[in-house]
Parts: sequence; C-alpha cells; structure tokens
Amino acid sequence: MDAGLGKRLIWQRDRVRLDDIVFRLELAKSDDWDLGDRCFVFYKTKELVDQYLQFWSSREGLPTEHILEIGIYDGGSVAFWFENFQPRKHVAIDLERKDDSEYFKWYVASRGLQDRLKTYWGVDQADGERLREIVHREFSGPLDLIVDDASHLYAPTMKSFETLFPLVRPGGLYIIEDWGWGYDQHWMGPGSPLSTEKIALSKFVIELLEAVGSARGVINSLIACGGFAAIERGARTVESDTPFKVRDEILRYPRRRKPLHIPAVARVKMHIPRLLLPGRRRRRRA
Repeated sequence: MDAGLGKRLIWQRDRVRLDDIVFRLELAKSDDWDLGDRCFVFYKTKELVDQYLQFWSSREGLPTEHILEIGIYDGGSVAFWFENFQPRKHVAIDLERKDDSEYFKWYVASRGLQDRLKTYWGVDQADGERLREIVHREFSGPLDLIVDDASHLYAPTMKSFETLFPLVRPGGLYIIEDWGWGYDQHWMGPGSPLSTEKIALSKFVIELLEAVGSARGVINSLIACGGFAAIERGARTVESDTPFKVRDEILRYPRRRKPLHIPAVARVKMHIPRLLLPGRRRRRRA
C-alpha cells in the first residue's frame, strides 16, 4: 500500500480528493453539490479509511498484485484501492446489471488501465461457478487480496468466501466490510434493508474466528476492526475437487454431561433398606 496515502488524501466536508480524483462522501451528501457527475460516489467514511491506513501500515511489503473486489456501486472503491495498491490486475464484480459510470470510464482511459482494471456487472456473489470462471480467466496466479463490500448478508457472503478463499495465496487476505451491522443502530433502524434480516453477518465472522481457534491450517488468523474484518490465508492446500466449507474447519467437541446431582438426604434415604422405612411392616409367614 502507498505509505504516503494519508498525505495524498484531502478531506473536505462532503468530498475527499486523491490527486485529480474526486470522491463524493455519500453519507455527507448535501444539496449544494457543485461537481455534478464528475466524481465517484464514495460510501466510505474518514473513520473507516483511517482504520485501513492503520491496518495496512503494519503490513507494508505484502504482495498485492492480484486483487478481486466484490461490490462496485459506481467504481469509487475500485479506483481507491487501485490507486493505493497499483496492482498488476484488479477485477471487480457487482450484482447490478448496468455499465461503468462515465467518470469511471474517464478514470480508466486517462490512465491507460484497460488491461489492468476490469469490471463484471450482473454477477451474483453466491454464484460460485461464475466466480471461479472469472478468476481463472483474468488472473495468472493466486489472489493476493479480496475485498467483499457487497450484500453484507450471511449466506451470500459465506458462499463467495468458501468459493474464493482457497484461491488466495498463503499469507493473502480476504476482507469483509461492515461485518458488524447487526450492532449498529443506523443499519438496524426503521427503513434499513438489513433490519429484517434474521441472521447478522457477525455470525459468519464468529464462525471464522472459531476456525482460527481450531487451527486446521486453511484460515490462519482474523483481525476485526470496527469497519472490516481481515482473514489471513493459511498454508494448507485445498484440493480443487473438494468443496471448502468453513464449518468443516471448526472443531467442536461434544460437551460432557454433568453428573446427576442428588441431595445428600436423598442419597442416605436411597441406601436405607426398604424394610426399615417408616410405615412398612414385615409380613408374617403363614
């Protein structure tokens, strides 16, 4: 990652500039916006970007030549990550069926990135076969970094993780953004599309943590920050013909049954011969 990124970012009330690129801060959007569509829409906050800067500052030198991003929106995060890492190949997918924005097209053309930066629209992150097809077509080696900022839903997020994580090189990272929305009043409030979800994304992150504790060798570590969780790939090989399931990486031992607790008085009573109990008399032999 660009060590000087923090100094290159110029934060303003409703935008952040990175050299000649303008990102409109969507969560601070106002009616007096003066640039029209000549910008990227950016849903990341300064707080989240600062978390990323701190996270990556201790990981300088890690290879980031092959990057896959899940979730495009209008391309702001794609451009942001590309400027930071300058990968050899960056591919982004999104469920929406549309085209790149004019500003994104300008960004790619003005920098001659047509062969290094590819977008795929209309791709479901839960479509494992399609994801593998794109990866094998676009990348010449294992993935170094995957960033999932797509559905934020438990089942699709787990599906794309189980499809793609085996394709990450040992030591590579898989990042899941907004994993903690189940604890956030903004996302759980009335009108939020996530407020009706029965399973929070945090459940999957907890399962990943259980896999780390089980030390099976595929998932090496997990670091959770407020805005994202970063999962490190371990060294164990996953065979291509064997489905990878996170739950199979978790060792859960059966709980021991607690011994039945019998009060002391009852224990004494149990050992008293029935013939000696009050109210009982010996039968006389005829």
